[in-house]
Amino acid sequence: MISRIHQKLGTAGFVISIVALVVALSGAAYAAGALTGKQKKEVEKIAKKYAGKPGAAGATGPAGPAGPAGAAGMKGDSGAPGEKGAKGDKGDKGDPGTDGTDGESVEIVPGEPAFCEGAGGVTYEVEETPTAVCSGKEGSPWTAGGTLPKGATETGAWSWNGSATDTEGVFASISFTLPLKANLAEENIFYVTPETPSPECPGSAANPKANQGKLCIYLGGFLPEGEDAPEFAGVTGVAGFGTSANRAGALLHFTNIVDGSRASGSWALTGS
Repeated sequence: MISRIHQKLGTAGFVISIVALVVALSGAAYAAGALTGKQKKEVEKIAKKYAGKPGAAGATGPAGPAGPAGAAGMKGDSGAPGEKGAKGDKGDKGDPGTDGTDGESVEIVPGEPAFCEGAGGVTYEVEETPTAVCSGKEGSPWTAGGTLPKGATETGAWSWNGSATDTEGVFASISFTLPLKANLAEENIFYVTPETPSPECPGSAANPKANQGKLCIYLGGFLPEGEDAPEFAGVTGVAGFGTSANRAGALLHFTNIVDGSRASGSWALTGS
């Protein structure tokens, strides 16, 4: 086989082919400038034919140590603020509205089911749209004709002027805004002064209060100063003398009256 290659390439070509083959088998490069184009092709053909197969891959080497951390980058510059937008133009003034039409009202007869569900009232209509105004529900007991509700408190003031000629004393009347459900017994009436307070009367002459079912009468002051204070002799009913307040009010009876004397105060009554 070698003699055939030698005959085909000649002595010089044969030598060059052998050199090329050795170079190919060793994995080194060769200088291509010394061969003709035909010779190059023959050398490449022979090199490919007789080149050995690649050896097995070697074992992977150990990983190298991690490199040092890179330095932090420089902080970028802040962007320039954007320009403020221009203010829009003021809108045009709207046209005046047209005048509304007069409405018509119609009375709703109590008991009619339409609109007010049986209650009375009126309907008024504007531009063919009816609207009902119904009568309200029954008012609270504080309306006229009612009585003082349980736990509700009403208050008032009292005063009198007297002289030494009032040997039987003087009377100051108080009238309840809302009447009681029944007359008030004497044990539920209390006369309160700064010297004689009562736990049933937690207020004062300036701010009268009373516990439930109690009438508290507060002394605000009296004249002349330096004299004996007038004495509270009790309460009588408005319709006649007695020892209780009736449903409408009471008379406060005071004794120990001197010339030019006068007194005033307040009261509180809480329903039961």
